Amino acid sequence: MTDIERLHAAVQLVIDKQGSADEVSPASIATEVMRAIEFPPELHELGYVGCHLEVRQIARQKLRRQHDPNARVAGSIAGEDELFPDTLQERYPRRPRPNEDPVYAKRDALTDEDVAYNVGRMRRGARALLKHADALEAWHVDRGSMAA
Repeated sequence: MTDIERLHAAVQLVIDKQGSADEVSPASIATEVMRAIEFPPELHELGYVGCHLEVRQIARQKLRRQHDPNARVAGSIAGEDELFPDTLQERYPRRPRPNEDPVYAKRDALTDEDVAYNVGRMRRGARALLKHADALEAWHVDRGSMAA
């Protein structure tokens, strides 16, 4: 296992451990990973900051892929994931605040504003995807079918 794979595994382990928390954020995950890999800020302050930022980015990617409906659609289109299972997700992103990392909350902990935010994003994404599909189909019809 490469070092980057080990780092990704450490991030996933912390995400899995925080599964019962009402909210998870990339920053809190990164801090816990830094403890787990035994890299205290006192060891090398600037190195700690750089590593924390990288681990936070890895956590953002993993959380987005696992809990952001629009990212799940993108993964499904790419053939990486099933679009949506028969049930709702366990977590959804909270409505973001400017200059803050996303926070993913358990479904029961979502506010009315969080639900409206997610529903709006999903509907905008769905409309954009349908518009794109219609445009591609129209282009194909205009050029004449290539199938013979």
